[in-house]
Amino acid sequence: MISAEQLSIFEEKGAVTVDTPLTAQQITAAVTAIDNLLPFKTAEEGQTQRYRYGATCNYYEPALIDLIQHPFFEAVAKRVLHAEAIRFFQTAILATYPQPGEFTYDQHTDIQFSLEDWARTPRRVVCSFFLWLTDVNEKRSPMMHRPGSHRLIAAARSANPALKDTPPAIEGIKMEDLPPAYAAAQPVVAKAGQVTVLTTSVIHGGSKNIDSEPRKALVMTYTSAGIAIGLPQHQATVKRAYDIELRKLLRPERAHLVDFSEADNVLTN
Repeated sequence: MISAEQLSIFEEKGAVTVDTPLTAQQITAAVTAIDNLLPFKTAEEGQTQRYRYGATCNYYEPALIDLIQHPFFEAVAKRVLHAEAIRFFQTAILATYPQPGEFTYDQHTDIQFSLEDWARTPRRVVCSFFLWLTDVNEKRSPMMHRPGSHRLIAAARSANPALKDTPPAIEGIKMEDLPPAYAAAQPVVAKAGQVTVLTTSVIHGGSKNIDSEPRKALVMTYTSAGIAIGLPQHQATVKRAYDIELRKLLRPERAHLVDFSEADNVLTN
């Protein structure tokens, strides 16, 4: 579970890394699934070599579905979102392979919330889990984030009458398009099997892997039941199709994570 102290760190910094009850076998099975889905491919002559691979809402491997429906993540999301019921939102897999050159990183937000979104019960916020399937050190493509930046962004959004009551929506905004007055970027380091509980309204981004081993992760996001979060039209279409198939694969006692009986909780933007 997540402790009161860890929740406090999440509230203040926007990210906290915690232990999970997952077994070594579950982690190994998930790594094998990602190896099959996102293998490293040597570029053909004349093409640019890729080192970062990802996929979103298009895989149904049992090892990954078992993690998406694991009760631990639902229980933590309930505490983070102050919610009695949780719904699956999106999932992604990531593999970053060793790359020559100097360490660099990206910075952006995926979504922005107002202070009012955070103050609601349940919260009108997305709870994101970055489950680390391999060890992550300061060289192995750590997520870089700016602690507390989500709070400054929320205050600025609340100060804008046109935005403070607008439903939040997934919309990537690069660092250069955000005000500069934030804390310095810090790396997220973790052991395989740990998870970083994150709000992607914190300024964050992936980095280059200058280590000797790949970094692999499973991203899972959840919302409070009945809370509307905006998605670009294409993502909304993909999510609806994925939800239909995902619900068929969930264990009966976990099928409530995808609930078609309630009002659609996805807005298009």
